[in-house]
Amino acid sequence: MNGFIPPKISILTPSFNQARYIEETIESVTRQDYGNVEHIVMDGGSTDGTVGILRKHPHLIWFSESDKGQADALNKGLRQASGDIVGWINSDDFYARDVFASVVRCFDDPSVQWAVGNLTYVFEESSDAIPGRSPAVTPAALIQNPDIVRQQPAFFRKALLETVGAWNPEFHMVMDYDLWIRLAKVSAPKMVDANWAYFRCHAGQKSTYVNLKRQLDEIGRVLARERVPESAVRRIRRKKRWYWTKGWIKNALIEAGALDEKYRARPLRVDAGGGE
Repeated sequence: MNGFIPPKISILTPSFNQARYIEETIESVTRQDYGNVEHIVMDGGSTDGTVGILRKHPHLIWFSESDKGQADALNKGLRQASGDIVGWINSDDFYARDVFASVVRCFDDPSVQWAVGNLTYVFEESSDAIPGRSPAVTPAALIQNPDIVRQQPAFFRKALLETVGAWNPEFHMVMDYDLWIRLAKVSAPKMVDANWAYFRCHAGQKSTYVNLKRQLDEIGRVLARERVPESAVRRIRRKKRWYWTKGWIKNALIEAGALDEKYRARPLRVDAGGGE
């Protein structure tokens, strides 16, 4: 139809001192098979050369200033976004090639409020890439297993994000989990069996075993708000503490020279729940 304008995709990238990786993140957006895209980078005041990289890409919408954390940065980016569809990719992760046209086709169905594809795990030390299929998302499934969240291959209608209040800056570790709980109560996502994104596993990321206690505390706050029975909360705590114990043992073995350094940022096993 003459005059038809395809939906715009707004990609949000929060960043802080990720000059080592952000170029690949940017390029994964520019190499897509879809033209109506804006990429907004919310940098938290990096001092490692990130700003110089951002300046090399005139198509970017970006700013570099202090913020109150990742959720605050994402909310700032959302306010800047002019797209109908919103994706969130961190500055150390990246999209698969030529997936945005498929993403937009999902939203041709007006009943689809958000969509989740599959995710491949890329391990920096070993260069291994392990594909994973994203588990189906429902409120009950999220409460049963917080680790089913796959943020990188998820896309949302901007209106839905605004309806549920977007990201809660009170959370540092689980702002994605908290958001998904609220989204799933409004609408189940369309699950797409195709690889849409890559999650880079490296020693510097925040989702390592050393942050599990803070993550567990925040999950507990979300579950308390949702009035989840204490028995279910205890089960999740036991699972997370087992992850912490395995992570501590793994790093102790690496320090003792009994396990190769390549396993420091790598789970000993990647399962459907995203844990070790």
